Amino acid sequence: MDAKQKMALTGTGLVAAGIGLSVVGAMMIFPAVFEWVGDVVEKGSERFGARLEGVTKRAGTVAGSLQRSFREAAKAGVAEFKRDSGQTRMAGS
Repeated sequence: MDAKQKMALTGTGLVAAGIGLSVVGAMMIFPAVFEWVGDVVEKGSERFGARLEGVTKRAGTVAGSLQRSFREAAKAGVAEFKRDSGQTRMAGS
């Protein structure tokens, strides 16, 4: 074997070793990255859940207030209608 062949064989071995070390490094990093991403997603979902709960409480409060306002307006309208129809009956009699 001459020197060029030895250098080519050594270079090929070093490239293969580099690829192998890269694969091992990736195998060691992936679980940590997946765990980190899982934690981030979990925290985000907890925050989103808390915000969604706050929004639904506000929406419920607004809906309750509007329903109460509509009930009061309906009662006032019915009372006004009865009062007007009573006056019309009196005037018609």
